[in-house]
Amino acid sequence: MTASISETPPAFSPFRGRFCFVWLLRGCSALGGQIFAFGLALQLFQASGSTLDLGLLGLVQFFPSLALALPAGHLVDRYAPGRIAMVAQIANALAAVLLLVVPGMPAALIVPTLFAGALITGGTRAFEHPVNTALLPSVVADRDVARAVAWTTTVAKIATLVGPVLGGALYALSPQLAYGTALALFLGSGVLAAMLGTVGLSADKSALEWRSALAGIGVIWRDRVLSGAMVLDMLAVLLGGAMALLPVYAMVILHTGSVGLGILRAAPGLGAVVTGLWLARHPVDRKAGKVLLLATAMFGLSTCIFGISKSYELTLVMLTVMGGADMVSIHIRSALIQLRTPPELRGRVGAVNGIFISSSNQIGAFESGLTAYWFGTVPAVVFGGAATIAVTGVVAVAFKALRRADRLGDKPA
Repeated sequence: MTASISETPPAFSPFRGRFCFVWLLRGCSALGGQIFAFGLALQLFQASGSTLDLGLLGLVQFFPSLALALPAGHLVDRYAPGRIAMVAQIANALAAVLLLVVPGMPAALIVPTLFAGALITGGTRAFEHPVNTALLPSVVADRDVARAVAWTTTVAKIATLVGPVLGGALYALSPQLAYGTALALFLGSGVLAAMLGTVGLSADKSALEWRSALAGIGVIWRDRVLSGAMVLDMLAVLLGGAMALLPVYAMVILHTGSVGLGILRAAPGLGAVVTGLWLARHPVDRKAGKVLLLATAMFGLSTCIFGISKSYELTLVMLTVMGGADMVSIHIRSALIQLRTPPELRGRVGAVNGIFISSSNQIGAFESGLTAYWFGTVPAVVFGGAATIAVTGVVAVAFKALRRADRLGDKPA
C-alpha cells in the first residue's frame, strides 16, 4: 500500500484567488478617493475662496463617518462584506456623478453641491475599516494574513502617493476628467466587490440594534492585547501629529519651496511603501508585541529628531523613518485585529478601530497646531515625539499582555 504524501500548502501570492480581488478593490477605491478629494477641495476653494469652507469640508466628511461607524460594522457582520462594499462604491460613484454636473449649475448651487458630494463620501468611509477587517481573513489562510495585510496596506499607500499627483494633472486638463476618472475607479471597485459574492458571510443574524452594534467594544475591552495595541496607536498619533506642521518647517525653518514641501510630504509614504513591501515577504513572526512597542518608540524618536533638524536631508530621512515605523505598527495592529477577533464580530471590531484611527488623526492635527501656537513649532513637535516615547513605556507597563504577545496568530486566552 502506497503511503500518502502530505501536500505542501501553496506559497502566498497576491495574484492568486479571491485575494487578488480584495487588494485590487482596496487600491482602486483608494486611488479614486484621492483623485476625488483633490478635485473636491480645489474646486471648493476656487468656487468660494474661503479657507473656512476648507475647514468645514473636513468636518462634513468626518462626522458622518464617525456617526455611521458602529452601524456599518454591524451591517458588515450581518451581511456579505463584498456586497456592502459594492453598495458603498456605488454611493461613491453617485457622488462623482454629482460633481461632474457642477459646471452646468447656477453659481449659488455649486458650493452646496460640493458639500453634498463630501457628505456622501464621508458616509462611505465608515464602511472601509469594517469591510477590510472582515474580508481579508475570509480569502486567505490564517498563516498568510500578516503578508496579506502588508500587501493591501502597501497598495493603499501607493494610491495615497500617486492619487494627488494624478488628480492634479487630470484636474489641470479638466475637472470633469478628474471626476470621470474617479467615477471609473469607483465603478471598477464596485464590480470587484460584486465578484467577491458572499465571501465572509457570517452566520450571525442578530438584530440591528445598538446593543449588538456595540459588541465590538466588548471584544476589545476583554482582550488586553487588542486594547493595548489600539490605545498605543491612538495616543501615538494624537501626540505625534507633526505632519500637520510640515508647511511651517518647509517654508520657515528649512527655507524650501513648494517642490521641496511636496518631496517632504511624500517621504513618509515612501518609507511606508518600502517597509510594506518588505513585510509582505518577511512578516513579523515572533515577539509581535515588543516589535510594535519598539516601532512606536522609533516613531517618537524620529519625530523628535525631525523637530530639531535644520537640515533638509536629515528631515527627509527622519520623515521616511517615521513612515516606515508607522507601517510596522499598522501591519502588526491590523493582523492582530483580524486574527484575534471572532469571525462574526470582525466588522464591528474593525469599526471601532476605524473610530480610533480617524478620531486620533483629526484631533492629533488640531493638537499639533494648538501646541505650536502656544509654545512654538519646534517645541511642539519635540514635545509630541517625547510624549510618544513616554506613552510607549506606560503602555508597555500597563498592558503586559501586549508586551508579551508573541505570534500574530495566537488566539486570546
